[in-house]
Amino acid sequence: MKNKKMFAIVISAVMLIVAIVLVIMMMSSGPKETYYGYMENSTTAEKVISEKDKKIEKDVKLPSESGFSPKSGDFVKLVKAEGDDTYSEMEVIDHDDMPHGLMMKIHDMGEMKGM
Repeated sequence: MKNKKMFAIVISAVMLIVAIVLVIMMMSSGPKETYYGYMENSTTAEKVISEKDKKIEKDVKLPSESGFSPKSGDFVKLVKAEGDDTYSEMEVIDHDDMPHGLMMKIHDMGEMKGM
């Protein structure tokens, strides 16, 4: 009987510690901003658009990073912490992985809504 109670207490304590660690990790990671872009060459994005506020930035220089080697014409997904200037995640994506509304804005297709 004592072994069962001790086991239950140990399991409860471990689960509590894991829950606390997860909450701390979620709180410390903070909000992230996602951007989508179209590459002009291997180091410069011709246009980058924010998923949150739909703001377009032109001619954005991207740092070189191992595992990230975009080519001219590639679509990219960029993630950075809110308020930070450096991208924490950069990846080349397929055309179909870019949200449709952002794709229309990045290609200046807003006037074609009725078609």
